[in-house]
Amino acid sequence: MTSLNYDAATGFRETPWPPLRNAVLAVLEQARPHVVWGCGELDVTDTLAKLKHCQRELRMAVSLHAYILHALSRSAAAQPGVMTYRHGKKLVTFSEVDVLTTIDRRIQGHRIAAAYCVRGAHKKTLAQINWELRAAINQPLPPDPAIPLRRKIAKLPAFARRLVNGIVTRNPHWVRRLYGTVGLTNLQSHGLNRPFWGLPPTITTLSLAIGTIVDRVALDAAGKAVNRKHLCMVGAADHAVIDGMALSRFSYKTIQLIEAGAALDDGFIEETRRLAAADPATARARPERESASENEHETEGAV
Repeated sequence: MTSLNYDAATGFRETPWPPLRNAVLAVLEQARPHVVWGCGELDVTDTLAKLKHCQRELRMAVSLHAYILHALSRSAAAQPGVMTYRHGKKLVTFSEVDVLTTIDRRIQGHRIAAAYCVRGAHKKTLAQINWELRAAINQPLPPDPAIPLRRKIAKLPAFARRLVNGIVTRNPHWVRRLYGTVGLTNLQSHGLNRPFWGLPPTITTLSLAIGTIVDRVALDAAGKAVNRKHLCMVGAADHAVIDGMALSRFSYKTIQLIEAGAALDDGFIEETRRLAAADPATARARPERESASENEHETEGAV
């Protein structure tokens, strides 16, 4: 039976090109050409247990996406080589960790994927980052000059957009202004519980992609087989400006932070309660996946 959405005679349908997709094209056109990828799995069993404890205490969602963003910001601040860019015959290394990520915003009942930059993430606590992402999903976005600039670029004719994107790509100060200094994307989806890695393009020197959470069998200290939760992750880096040793140090620090779950403590719970008391509108917002399966764990920035 032919769907009502398709032309019965031709078997296909035509719809206008969404101008919003030009923003996606802008990112793809600025992707770094000398990218290397690395895949791995992180044991997040203890982290997820702490995250669940915090959710029970707070009676609201706690974002695994926010937690990983928090760990990424700390690792990048400790290894600033991942925020190094070529500018002509010079290398520019930023001290500020501005994390470009993606969120699903709710506008008039519709879910819309949007780029969002957590500025100065290394200076913010986990509670602040978690609340900022929660507010960005459910409330009007805070003022950021980069947002109208990106929209203007997306509306340009194709030749002009490519020209502007080329200028931006060659100037790291413009990259930071429009996007950030590091990137984080999320590939998790409801019901996807198989090992899944994505190889993302990156407009920043370094980007991470969060994959699925899967069950793995491992041996405990007594040599007994136990079930553990492993998070699939991929890193993309511009090999033109950063080498393997620096990436190894960054990766080691990031793995330590994510697997420890150290920031999911009583201090996080108390600070989140204070933020909720000061911002009841955001506290009342119920993310669509607040009752998510164990594979999702409230990854509120998923795309």
